[in-house]
Amino acid sequence: MSPMSLYRHFADKDALLNALMADGLAAWEERVRAIRTKAPLQWLDRIGEEFLAFALEEPHRFDAAFFLPAPEARRYPADFAAGRSPVVAMTVAKIEQARAEGVLGDIPALEVALTYSALAQGLVSMHRARRFSGEAEFTALYRSVMRRSLKSLTIDTKRKAK
Repeated sequence: MSPMSLYRHFADKDALLNALMADGLAAWEERVRAIRTKAPLQWLDRIGEEFLAFALEEPHRFDAAFFLPAPEARRYPADFAAGRSPVVAMTVAKIEQARAEGVLGDIPALEVALTYSALAQGLVSMHRARRFSGEAEFTALYRSVMRRSLKSLTIDTKRKAK
């Protein structure tokens, strides 16, 4: 495709960036909606796993969703607090469910969602910058760090019962 033929489909560069980002976010949302576990902490663990799989299996769509400087990209905190991100809204709901069940501390749900997703995205960025020896090392460390992060937010119900 020639550069000029793009303009038959998109008004300008911003429209192209927005379309690429929207496609990436739609692919990401589809993965998240496929998570079937109901338990909130297991769901949060699964979304971390899906993020990893998305980054490794569909790197171009992942980049479009999370790294393109698209003008219509959602902005923190207003867009996320208003529920304009379906995946963040689902994540916040699971975090609030975990808090209601007494397994997560009293940290604002949107902050937990941002912390968890920023950690995942930061680790993927380090992998892309070749800061790990290889994919196996990255994958193992990613899983360990993400689970440890989630565990650090939980309330020890045994200690709480004493």
